[in-house]
Amino acid sequence: MLFKILAFLAVLIAIYLIFFKTRVKRGVKGGAKKEDKEAQNFVECKQCGTFIEAKNAVISGGGYICEDCIKDKK
Repeated sequence: MLFKILAFLAVLIAIYLIFFKTRVKRGVKGGAKKEDKEAQNFVECKQCGTFIEAKNAVISGGGYICEDCIKDKK
């Protein structure tokens, strides 16, 4: 009887290690992929109409202007 209980516990531990531990490892790898797929904010240049990242745009006159249009002004 004791052997059956120990065998049952061994099977439960094996199932846990196989299915749930690998799922945790996959979750760690998947977390890195989510960072790669992070959305970026794009805005339209007021002068030329191209879409650029908001972090690369300059706010001027109530709108965004791209770096190329700023260089053309000079």
